Amino acid sequence: MRVQPNAIATTPLGTNNDALLQTIIESLVDGILLVTVQGRWVYGNYNAQRICQQLNSGKFISDYVPTAIRRVCQTFLHYCSQRSPNAQLEAETAFNQVHYRVRVRWFQPEEQNLSLLLVTLEDCNQAARNRAIAEVQQFNLTERQADVWLLYRAGYTYQEIATQLFVTINTVKRHMKNIYAKQRSRNGQQY
Repeated sequence: MRVQPNAIATTPLGTNNDALLQTIIESLVDGILLVTVQGRWVYGNYNAQRICQQLNSGKFISDYVPTAIRRVCQTFLHYCSQRSPNAQLEAETAFNQVHYRVRVRWFQPEEQNLSLLLVTLEDCNQAARNRAIAEVQQFNLTERQADVWLLYRAGYTYQEIATQLFVTINTVKRHMKNIYAKQRSRNGQQY
């Protein structure tokens, strides 16, 4: 079953928006999953398939919604009626030290008498890494400061960072002090 967009239109270049929409959905960082109210898989972009595979202990089972996600969907169905189209439920789950944020909301395509659940899957670890990379650029960190910052933002302690980078803990402290100084300097310039 394939869900059609609201209307088939063309871009200024004359191409079908279906293909454009498909490309956009596939390129999203988050996993996008469409599930029936009975819990059947309708659609999943690449990242949804990847996350579901991780939640299924590394096995990709086509059209299978992992238990952790099904539970969130069932909770949503229990508490949110279709009369509240803007209702949304958000939950977090962890598997093998990777944290995921699961958001569920109603999705009802126009021109179809079908109610689906739109499930957004966010790899919180990857999102945190992306934020840290943006901060490296924002604060203009050196390569070594970037190494320290990425590990720090990933939850490593100063000692773990020192061990990982083969430096002393005092070196890590010095880098962190310089990073914080750059942040303060940058934040001071913004006001």
